[in-house]
Amino acid sequence: MTPAQTFLARVCLGVVVGIISVATLSSTRLRGLSRETFDRLVTGALIVSRLAAYISAFFIARLEPRGDVAGGYWPEANQALMGFLPYRDIHNSYAPLHPYLDALVIRLWHSPLALILFAICIEWLLLPVWLKAGRNFFTEHELRNGALLYLTSAISFQFVSIDGQDNVIVACLLACAVLLLYRRRNLASGAAIGVSVACFKFLPLLYVPSYLSVALRRWRWILGCALSIGVVYGTCAALHLPIFSTLDIEGTKRTANNLPYLIEAVTGITMSSSFWNAITLAMIAIVLVVIFNAIRKTTSESGRFRILTLAMATLTLVVVIFSKKSWPPYLMLALFPICLVVPTENKLKTTAFALFGVVALVAPSYWSSIQKEFSAQEFHQGLVTHQTSCFIFFLIQTLLVLGYAWLLSESIRLIIATPGAGSGAYSSVDSFGGNRETASFTVATSRGSQT
Repeated sequence: MTPAQTFLARVCLGVVVGIISVATLSSTRLRGLSRETFDRLVTGALIVSRLAAYISAFFIARLEPRGDVAGGYWPEANQALMGFLPYRDIHNSYAPLHPYLDALVIRLWHSPLALILFAICIEWLLLPVWLKAGRNFFTEHELRNGALLYLTSAISFQFVSIDGQDNVIVACLLACAVLLLYRRRNLASGAAIGVSVACFKFLPLLYVPSYLSVALRRWRWILGCALSIGVVYGTCAALHLPIFSTLDIEGTKRTANNLPYLIEAVTGITMSSSFWNAITLAMIAIVLVVIFNAIRKTTSESGRFRILTLAMATLTLVVVIFSKKSWPPYLMLALFPICLVVPTENKLKTTAFALFGVVALVAPSYWSSIQKEFSAQEFHQGLVTHQTSCFIFFLIQTLLVLGYAWLLSESIRLIIATPGAGSGAYSSVDSFGGNRETASFTVATSRGSQT
C-alpha cells in the first residue's frame, strides 16, 4: 500500500470502529444480561473480531507485516534462532528475553504473521482477567462500559491485530499482577512485573511504586520482581553483555506524537534531552504524590485497588504526553484502565473517545508514511512556509495531545473522587439501566465482596 492508502485505511478503520463503539455503548439490550452471559459475550466477540481483522488484513487484503514486527521482532527472532546473544550480536532496543520469546513463536510457524497472531492470542486473556479482578473494586456498570469500550477500540484493532505490538503482552502481565496482588499472592504479582521487564522493556517499572503502595507484604512483592529481573540481567552481566546499551540507544531518540515535539515544532527551539527527561520525571513525581495521597486516605482495600487500576491509566498518559519518545501504541499498556476513565454516561464524551481513537491511529501513520519521520525543526519550517501537509499534521498532533490531556484529567478526577481520597462520594450513571445513581460509593472491605 502507498503511504496515502495506509493513511486512508487507518482513517476508515478508526471511523467504522468508532461508530460501532458509540452504537454498542448506546445499546439497551446489554442491561439485562447476567454477568456470566456478558463475560462470555465480550470475550467471544473479542476473539472473533480480532481474528476477523487479522484474516482480513493479511489473507484477504494480502498486506505485508510492517512496523516493529518487520523491522525489529522478526529479524531479531531469526538471529536468536541462530544462537546470537542480545546486545552483543543482536542490536535490539528490547529486553534480553524478547528475541528468544519471539524465536519460540516462529519455531511453530516461521512467518512474521506468527508474531502478530501471538499478540492477538495473548489479548484474548486480557478482558477475562480484568473482569475477574475489576468486579472487586469497580461497579458493574463501570466495568461493563470499560469492557465494551475496549472491545470496540480502534486502538486495539490497529496496534494489536494489524501491527502486532507486544505492548498488549505487557498489559496482560500488568493485569495479572493486579489480580494476584488482590489475592495476596505478593510474590507472584511482583514476578509478573519482573517478567514484563525481563522480556519486553523497562517501561513497566513505571508502575512499580503504585503496586508497592497497595501491597501488604511489600518485601515479598519486591523479592518476586527482583528475582525475575535479577536472574535475566544477572546472567547477561555474567556473560559480559552490554545490558545498558539499550538505554544509550533509546535515550537520544525523539518521536512525534507528544507534547515536546509539538512545542519544539511551534517555537522552533530544540530543547535538550535532559530537559525533557527532567520534565517527564517531575510530572511522574507529581502524579505519584496524588496517587499516594489518595491511597493513604482510603481506608478500604477495594478502594486502594481501584486507585491502583486508575493509576495505571494516569501514569501511562503522563508518559505519552511528556516523554520526548512516546507514541500512541504505548496506550496499549493500560488501555483497559484508560477505558474505565471515560465518562460513558455522557454521549458526547463517548463520541469524543471514539474520535480520539481515529486520531491515535492516523497520527503515527501520517508522521512515518507521509511526513517521512521529519524532525520538529523540519516541521517548524513547514509551518513557517505554510505547507498544507504541515498544517494538517499540526491539527492531528494538537488533537492527539488534547485527547491525552482530557483522559489524564478524567483519570486524576476519579482517583481523587474515590471515597476517602477526596469527596467521599461517587456519582455514577448506570449506562445499562439508564438511571442516575448518586450515593456514597460503598467499597466492600471484605475480600471477595462485589460492589
